[in-house]
Amino acid sequence: MALARLGNTRRSENFTWPGFVDALATLLMVIIFVLMVFVLIQANLAYRVSGQDATLGEMRQQLASLSELLNIERRASADLAADLAQLQIQLETSETDRSALAKQLALVQTTLSTRTSELTTLSAKQAETEAALATARDALDERLRALQMVEGQLALTEARNRTQQQTMRDLEVETTASKAEIAQMTLVLAGLRQRIEELKALLAEKDRQAEADKVAIANLGKSLNNALASRVQELQQFRSEFFGRLRDVLKGRDDVQIVGDRFVFQSEVLFAPGQANIGPTGQSQLAQLAVALADIAAKIPDDINWVLQVDGHTDNLPVRAGRYTDNWDLSTERALSVVRFLVSQGVPAKRLAATGYGEFQPLTNGDSVADRHLNRRIELKITQRVAAK
Repeated sequence: MALARLGNTRRSENFTWPGFVDALATLLMVIIFVLMVFVLIQANLAYRVSGQDATLGEMRQQLASLSELLNIERRASADLAADLAQLQIQLETSETDRSALAKQLALVQTTLSTRTSELTTLSAKQAETEAALATARDALDERLRALQMVEGQLALTEARNRTQQQTMRDLEVETTASKAEIAQMTLVLAGLRQRIEELKALLAEKDRQAEADKVAIANLGKSLNNALASRVQELQQFRSEFFGRLRDVLKGRDDVQIVGDRFVFQSEVLFAPGQANIGPTGQSQLAQLAVALADIAAKIPDDINWVLQVDGHTDNLPVRAGRYTDNWDLSTERALSVVRFLVSQGVPAKRLAATGYGEFQPLTNGDSVADRHLNRRIELKITQRVAAK
């Protein structure tokens, strides 16, 4: 441009336009420089922002991992809470079993007290027999002493008789009296000997009776201990056999649980929601249970007074308007339905009992769907009760 301007120095025209072009070119170069600086700054900022985005992504991944760990801990805490509730239920069941065993122990102690009273009576009789034997021995000793005295008197009389034979004629009256006395004393001696034999026979009889009483007392104690042990073992045997049969019948089912000495059916297995009529699936399960129960019932002796307790439980949701007043009414009707079905399958009615607890005996106090499902159940338990006298 400078050359152009030099070449054009000779022109006489106005040089305003070339200066304007130079200024405009300079301004354009400045703008390009500013744009380049701006682009460099934008590139630097973009690099820094991309680095911060990567860091933020890593932090978000760490936050997601921490959230997942927190959920795992929460689920573990829920599992621990469920295990704790299960342990509490088992503890309550153990307390119930301990109470039942305490009642049985009280009954056994009452029977043992009665047997002890009988043993005391037999011991008193034995003491009386021994006292009678001692009295008889004393009487026998007294009779023996009297006999010895009589024998001594008889010997003395015979000696006198031999010394007085020379004067027999003079003492015929006295001799006759002496002979009569001797005859009388002989009769007395014979009677004493007979009485002694009778006393000896009585003493031998009393000795035999005392030995028999001792044997009877020992046998009675052994019989009592054997009877008590046999009853306890027999009840335990039939209960174990009953539980074993039911485990075989109900094995492989997640909706049937064994809690202590109880079999727990979830209500959905037997009943539709809000209903007390047993469905086809529930009837099939209860029919198998009735077969096992009838088989075991035929083997249990009649003097073991057992009963199958059927307990109905519901969740804490109120019963809607219908034929049932409340959950208590619904749980009772469900238990009665199970009892009636078992009776129809041949189980004796006198061996069955039905109870409804409503929502007042829950397995868990939670309000979730799983908690309510767990609380809706039918429990079966075989137990023993004392017959009315």
